Amino acid sequence: MPLPFAADLSTIMNVDEFAVSVSYDGGTITGIFDNETVPVDAGGFAQVHQEQPRLTCRTTDIPSITEGQTMVISGTTYTIRAWVHDGTGVTEVQLEKS
Repeated sequence: MPLPFAADLSTIMNVDEFAVSVSYDGGTITGIFDNETVPVDAGGFAQVHQEQPRLTCRTTDIPSITEGQTMVISGTTYTIRAWVHDGTGVTEVQLEKS
């Protein structure tokens, strides 16, 4: 019996639940935005932290994704740097603040 993943994904990607609206490629998609601060080895004694913005969204919402495209999330423009399709219909997009 298949799992109802598509229905669960629709709930998760709902802006009334966990997702945000994202301007992308002339339209609007939804996804879960995370801007975690992670430690970066800069070589030396002081530890440096850097923001690591990313968007988790439906793979079908970004069929022609390319590096250098932009996404606007909550009024901030981000440049797409990389992405990983996980094989389940979900893609994690790595972003950089423009």
